[in-house]
This record gives sequence, structure tokens and C-alpha cells, in this order.
Amino acid sequence: MTRFVKIGYEGIEISLPLHALYLYRGNAQLLDNISPLINDGIERREKVIFIGSKQLCKTLRKNFRTRITAVAEEVRPKSLVSWLKREYRKLPKTRQGLRILLESGRDYVAIENVLDDFIRQPDNRFFVLCMYDVEGITSSELIETLKTHPYVFVEHLIQPNCFYSRVKQQNWIDILTGVYNRQYFDSHLNTELQRASRYEHNLSVIVIDIDSLRSVNEEFDMRRGDDVLKQMARILERSLRSVDILARYGGDEFIALLPETRKAYAYKTAQRILRNVSNHDFFKDNLRVEEISVSIGIAGFPEDAGDTRQMIKKVENALRRAKRQGGGRICGFE
Repeated sequence: MTRFVKIGYEGIEISLPLHALYLYRGNAQLLDNISPLINDGIERREKVIFIGSKQLCKTLRKNFRTRITAVAEEVRPKSLVSWLKREYRKLPKTRQGLRILLESGRDYVAIENVLDDFIRQPDNRFFVLCMYDVEGITSSELIETLKTHPYVFVEHLIQPNCFYSRVKQQNWIDILTGVYNRQYFDSHLNTELQRASRYEHNLSVIVIDIDSLRSVNEEFDMRRGDDVLKQMARILERSLRSVDILARYGGDEFIALLPETRKAYAYKTAQRILRNVSNHDFFKDNLRVEEISVSIGIAGFPEDAGDTRQMIKKVENALRRAKRQGGGRICGFE
């Protein structure tokens, strides 16, 4: 499947897999705006499926004939994800991906988070556009729906040309530390790897593991361990650039994406992290407590890995080597 899709009158280019929300008013406006998306999917040799009312299905079958599949209200919200999985498994090798245009409504609001988790898994060849008629759902339902979508498109509702906004997902934030969570990182890593490959740029990933967090929890309690995690997140944020992306990747593990960065510079960043952690007093001069150290693994694109799964595997291998050597050190993948 083509790695990027253009959407809206302004032709905003967004990487795949993509779960987007489209707000419209009336069938005439909907048909006018989705026709270019259908043609684009056909040209890219994707399987295009429209799920919606009988009236719209009839019109689309007339306009596009057998080049698309129009499903008239046969897929219900609770079975949507399982239906998508089956369609994806049946996708012929001659097809470059699956493009779903879903005429949504209030019944679909509750499953948006589940749908997003499924669609945005790395390497999925999906473009799912959930289309809501703003006259068909309440304001409170619309707000709940907006929270689950990283991309929202509003045509002709505010002004006569395309209005675009990006909505930051609250469910992408780790509640304890305030940095991004694993779901967001995996999604963004996939996007950045695609961009780096497209433009032949470098990027690096570093994973940071707190060496002795378990002993802190055992000696004190979970609250003290949670406080260490919060402090660590602030240290890492100060150690990284504003363009870098930091996430909590596991219980005592953080991970950072460094766009446009060769491994040599990633080593310098890792050294800065080691230095800043070493200089930080986590326990406020409590001399009986051993201070915190971290182990760091590094992997880079293109020399170590070319996709999300391989990148995570390689950087975790590097981290394990650092831990085996006693912790408190940096290892790159070799």
C-alpha cells in the first residue's frame, strides 16, 4: 500500500496506516468529497469498501460499478473489527491495501478506541475513514469521538474551504509520567521510519532501562518507585531535543526516537543521559539508599533495521547486552 495518502481539499499528506474522522453535512457534500478518495484508492490498486446507507450504496454502485464494494448497513458496530480482520485476511495479493469508508453514527462512538488500536498497528495496510454527519449525533457524542482521532477533517462546516486540525489523543499519554505511551511511540516510529526511507534520512532509537527500580520498590514501596519514574521522565526530557519523542515503554523502561540522527550522535545523547542521571539526587541525600543508574541500548536506521519490529528487536538486544555487562552503560546494536 502506498505509504502516504492525500486527503481534503488542501491535499494534506498523511502516512499509513490511518484512522481518520471526517465531519460533513448532508449526502450531497459527502459524495462530493469522498469521490476523489475512492478514485485514489482504485488507482492505487487498493480494495475500496463503502459501508453505509442503502441510498448511498446505490449511488456509489452506479458511479463506480464493480470497482468498489458497497455494503448496505450489513456491518454492525460490535462486529466491525472482527469483520475488518476477515476482510484483511481475504485481501488478494494483487491488492495493495484496504480502504474503508464508513458512514458512522452514534452507535459507532463506543467502538472508536478499539477500532483505532486495531488499525494503527505497525505494518497494517489500512486506511479507515469514519464519516459522521454532524446533524446525526449530539455534541457530547461528537466530543467523545474527537478524542479518539489523531486526524479530523471538517469540510464546509466552518468556512467554504477545507479546515484541518490535529487532535492530541489523551489515551496516548502515560498517566504516571506524563510522557507518551507505547502505543503512540510504535505508531510514530512507523511513521518516521517510512519518512526516513522515503527521503533516505537517518534516525536512531535509544531505550533506557532503570537498573534498580525493583529494589527501590522492595526497600520502600511502590509510591517511591513511582516517584523515581516521574523524576526519570523529567531528566530524559531535559536530555533530549524538542524534536525527539520520549515514551514510557514498559514498567521501568523508557524509549526515545531521534529523527534525523545518526548513531554516532545518538551515542552522545545517551552519554548525556547517563551523566544527567548520575548527577541527579533521586532520594534527597538519603545516604543509605544506592543511587539510581540506567542501562541504554541504541539502534539506527538504515544500518540496523528497516521496519518497526526489527528496530525494536535490535534496540532491545543492545539493551540486554548493556544489562549483562553490569548496567550503567551504553551498548549499540552490533
